[in-house]
Order: sequence, then structure tokens, then C-alpha cells
Amino acid sequence: MSVYAERPAQCPGAGGGSRSDVLESPAMHIRVVLLIALALAVAGLRVDAVQQVRRGTPATAPSDRCRAIPGADLSAFPNHTIRFDSAVMNAPRPAQGNAVALPEHCEVIGHLDERIGFNSQRYAIRFHMRLPSQWNGRFFFQGGGGTNGNLGDALGLLQGNQRGNALALGYAVVSQDSGHDNTINNDPNLNGTATFGFDPQARIDFGYRSYDEVTNTAKALIRLYYGRQPDRSYYVGCSEGGREGMLMSQKFADYYDGILSCAPGFNIPRAALSQVSDFQTFAQAARAAGVYDRYGQPFINKVFTDEDLAIVSAAVLEACDEFDGAKDGLVADFPKCTTSAVRPKLAAVTCKSAKRTSCLSVSQVAALERVFEGARSGAGVRLYSDWPWDAGIGGRTGDGYFQGWRAWRLGDFDAESVSSVTTALVGPSTASMASPPVPVSMHGAGPSEYLNTFDLSRGPQFLTAVSRPTYAVSSQDLIHAGSTDLTRFSKRGGKLLIAHGVSDPIFSINDTIAWWNDLNTTNGGTAGNFARVFAVPGMQHCAGGPATDQFDAFSALVNWVEKGTAPDQIVATAGAATPWPGRTRPLCAYPKIARYKGSGSLEDASSFECR
Repeated sequence: MSVYAERPAQCPGAGGGSRSDVLESPAMHIRVVLLIALALAVAGLRVDAVQQVRRGTPATAPSDRCRAIPGADLSAFPNHTIRFDSAVMNAPRPAQGNAVALPEHCEVIGHLDERIGFNSQRYAIRFHMRLPSQWNGRFFFQGGGGTNGNLGDALGLLQGNQRGNALALGYAVVSQDSGHDNTINNDPNLNGTATFGFDPQARIDFGYRSYDEVTNTAKALIRLYYGRQPDRSYYVGCSEGGREGMLMSQKFADYYDGILSCAPGFNIPRAALSQVSDFQTFAQAARAAGVYDRYGQPFINKVFTDEDLAIVSAAVLEACDEFDGAKDGLVADFPKCTTSAVRPKLAAVTCKSAKRTSCLSVSQVAALERVFEGARSGAGVRLYSDWPWDAGIGGRTGDGYFQGWRAWRLGDFDAESVSSVTTALVGPSTASMASPPVPVSMHGAGPSEYLNTFDLSRGPQFLTAVSRPTYAVSSQDLIHAGSTDLTRFSKRGGKLLIAHGVSDPIFSINDTIAWWNDLNTTNGGTAGNFARVFAVPGMQHCAGGPATDQFDAFSALVNWVEKGTAPDQIVATAGAATPWPGRTRPLCAYPKIARYKGSGSLEDASSFECR
């Protein structure tokens, strides 16, 4: 410090005067006063930090600001039931393996609206936030997944198989559990982690309320910590998180400037009925083949071997691969790849007599055609969208890049009992979000038995049913996020970017495309000014599959929001486990698709154009 650097003190007898002369000099008086002031400032720094956080202005040191958060005045928050569980300052973390380096940041965990709810279980909306010392002035909400119930790491997953995260880029990041905890609100006799569906308030918190509450809480915490509101706010998520993003653009249109919704489950209740219908279709095929699991349930895992699905994938490519002008193992022009286009190729690989490993049985082909047609009620009423045929249906068990379709629809071929994701997740959550909720035991055959006995003839009634006074909102009204009224969002300059895999086995991209077409019609053909959809051929749910599934959609969104550069294409890369590691392709804003120019390498995006 300059206090010590001005000039060295002279010792008695060294020719520089006596000790009393030094102490009585004006310069020394100044030094003493400065030293005393410095000591007092250091001693009172933490107290001052608490006072400054309470006043809503940032203290000098980030570590002191962080430690002061639990003592903040709760009147600074819109929801005054807030409680802080912890606030810890984390030192910078170097890159470790595949994990990127993290900056110094304050990590905050808290909760809102703690209460005792259904079954005497404790409920609350828990949130997890990270506030970097070197803040870029932006806010990032990390969406959830499945039925939530997990606090999330609040690192800011960027989607598109990106290695980095939002925190490393300087964003203040929040994640949350949507109002229930999978470790606490979990009764194995009442749908397991979907038990929250029996609590009326938890249903509402999951449907829409928690995202509103946590957004406002996070922005208030940013104001306290940094002394100002964020310049820009972004919401990013996939699957359920994608639904949450679309919900924000419709119900809370003023909160976010940019939203990245990947594989959005905006139509979850209908998509769930589709999964139930497909489960029953495969169960019927299992009965015809005489295969049952150890609980006596039709063993859908055994309906198709991995080799059978590879045959299907090859037939799809034979039918549709060259629609874009290149035979490259990708069905880029997926709207043309309909059942009528694929049926002749499936017929060519259908066994003429007994089932063999080199061909498909008649019942297998019939089951696939029924599934891809889309779910209908017993009266023929369409319950959900149809599906595009795509090469991502094939693959090998245990290979993360290729097992998505099998994992969701069928389960591992070598499993001992029915084990699809539909069985474990969709069945219990569908039962829980019914009005009233239906108890399903998670033991033994419980979930698969529920799916097998679900009455699809009452599918339309399931979507709109209510049970007053306790469950007064239908599952469709509670969770649906498919409104085409984005007027407020678009007028304030909001941008919505959607990325969706063509081989997604849980949410059909055809449903997403239908929604965008309706949005475009509603807006007189101008929807592309604020909302764009990018299809990823071969990609399964959120990632994986024989696809170029590594792409930076988030940077494209930020450039659109902050620079006005609307993305016409996003260059994507194929991962190491695909048939073509390092291959690049342009992902095109719908309705354009990537078409081969007629020359150039099939491994290079520059050989293709969006048209």
C-alpha cells in the first residue's frame, strides 16, 4: 500500500532524527490516521456487507456479499416466504476431464412456500443459483426434465451437446425442482416420484407457478447481489424444460428475451396417451408372439431384436434417404418420409413365411405402421400427432447414441421384465396428472399393468376431466403449453428458437411443426420473425442417434436477441459414436431443409444449402 511505500521510517541514531521527531512529523500523523482507518474498515467489512445487501447495493468483496445473503431483508423479494439454506463462495475450478473450468461464484440454495401437503409430506419450491464474480450482465434459467423433483446443478446446460455451460460464460444461473422433491415426495404405492400429483398445490407448481416464482426470486437476488437487474434474460431447456420455455413465451411473456426450447413437451397429456397407445400396440404383438415377462405381462422388450430395428432403419433409408439429393444416411427431407413412402420397402423385408433374423414378421410391420400413424381412441378420434419415419429407430442396445428409440418404446431386449422408459416414467406420471389422480404401485407389474389396462376409448375425456373441488383443473389445461398467441412475447422483441430431433421417440416433431404452422398462420406468415424451428435428422430425444447432434443453438439465439441476426441455419457436427464422426451439416429453419448442391464432400456442410 502507498502508506508504506511513501518513504521508509528512519531509526534513531541513523542520522535521520530522533523517534519522537518522526512520530510528531505531519507525514507520520497522516500514516497513523490511514492505518487506523484501514483497520476499522477491515473490522467492519462484513457488517457493512450485510447492510449493503439489505439496502440492495453491492458490497466491495464478492465473498462478503455472498456470506451476507442469508441475512438479507426478505422484503426485497416478491415472495416473502423465501428462506436461504446456504450461500457459499466457490473458488475458481480448473478444467477437469470433460468438465469445463468454472469461475469464482457465489452458490445459493433456498426455498419458497414451505408447507405440509398431501400424505403429511413436506413440500417447497427449492431453487439453486450461482452468481459469478465476473458477471456478464445476463440471467439464465436452466429448465427441468421428466417430472422434475430435482434441484438441478445450476451450471446452465446449453443444449445441443455443447461442452460448455452458461456459468462459465459469465451468466447468473438458476435451476429449481418445480415444487416437489423426488427423495421426499415419493411413495412407491402412489406412483413413486410422481406422488406429487396427488397434492393439488404441487400440481399447480409443476404446471406453471414455480417457474414464475423462481424467475422473480432469481431476478431479485441478482438485484441484491449486483446492484442492478440483468440486461438480458434467457430460458433454456429440453423435453419438460422445453415445455417450460414455451410456457414462458405464452404465460409469462415479459420475463425472457430469448428462449431455447429443445424437443419441447408442450403437448404432454396427448403425447402421454400416444405412449400408452403404442405400449398397448407392442403388448398385443408380444401376446401374439407368446412372450411374457416374469410378472406375466406381455414382454414388449422382446417384440423387436436390435437386428430387427436395424432392418427397419435400413428400409427407411432405402425409401427416403435420397429425397434431399444425397445418399448419406440422413433423412433430411423428413416431411416426405411418410408411411406411404416407406411401406413398399417394409414389404420387401417382410418374411414370406416363418420369422427369420433377416426379415420382419407381418405382425411386427403392422405394429410399426400403427404406431407411426399416431394414437387414436377406440372411436377413431386422433389423440396425438403421427410420426416421421427416420433412421434413428435402429441401433444397438447399450449404445447411448442409438438406444433412444428402443429405450423409450421397448426397453432393453435382455431385461428380465418390461423396462421401457414409458413404463417407468410415462405410466406413473400419466396416472398422477389425471383428475383425480390414480394410484399405481411401483412394485412388480404395477406400471405395466396400468398401461395395459388403460381405457383409450376414454382418451378425450381423460384430457379434459376434472374432479372438483380438489382437482379442479384438467391435465390438459394444467400442463399444455401449445398456445399460438405469442403476441406479447413477439411485441416486446422476444425470440423463441426450437430444436427437435426427427427420431425423437417421445414427442413427435410433426406435432411441433404443426404448432409452428398454426403459429405462422395466426401471425399472417410472419412467425419466422420471432420463432424458428430447426429439425435435426436422426437425432433422438434431446441428443443421440445417427445424427449431427452437436450444435450451438444458444449462441444463435443470443445473436438473434442482441444483434438482430435471425438464424437461417446452424452448423451441426456428428459425434464420435455415429457412423460418420466429424461430419457437418446445416440445420435449417423450417420449412427449409438441407439439400445437396450436387457436388462436394458429403461430410462437409458447405456442400449443402438450406432451401
